[in-house]
Amino acid sequence: MYRDQIRQAVTSEFYQSLADSGVEITAIPQAQLQALVRALADGMFAAMDAVEAEAYGDTAPEAMVAAEAVANADTGEEEQLLWRGRPYMSIGVRYELTSQRLRVIRGVLGKDFDEIELVRVRDTKVKQHPGERAINVGDITIISNDPSSPETVLDNVRKPLEVRELIRHATLDEKNRRGLHYREEM
Repeated sequence: MYRDQIRQAVTSEFYQSLADSGVEITAIPQAQLQALVRALADGMFAAMDAVEAEAYGDTAPEAMVAAEAVANADTGEEEQLLWRGRPYMSIGVRYELTSQRLRVIRGVLGKDFDEIELVRVRDTKVKQHPGERAINVGDITIISNDPSSPETVLDNVRKPLEVRELIRHATLDEKNRRGLHYREEM
């Protein structure tokens, strides 16, 4: 759920609670009351960011993580966490790039995991609108040979060109590690 949707839900709940309680706020002009409700919603985002950062041990939700070891039971190889991020201005979705796979984790209370093995990644592309370029946010599309998700979009990623390069290098490294080579016919 994106911030605008949450802000709208908070606003409607706020006004519904006021109506249910029978309290009328006439001393505050309507524009100032709306600004107050928006500030309340933004405070919720800050609190949720702090809770998420504490829960995952991040100092910042978009922290670049150099090397966090994750044991891989299949091969005995150690999987390194290369990057962790979230879509800009949203909650409940997290992206993780390791040395062997890309994960999309959805949910605040429950969790839904989607994974793409890096050896299956065929191509990546970045799309940015002018407004997104101004704040350095964009969508990264991952095209893969994965039958369950041949095309996966990472929405509203901060520094999308840098993240795309991380994905590209991790994909090449993993294919080389496994001894996979391809030949393209022209």
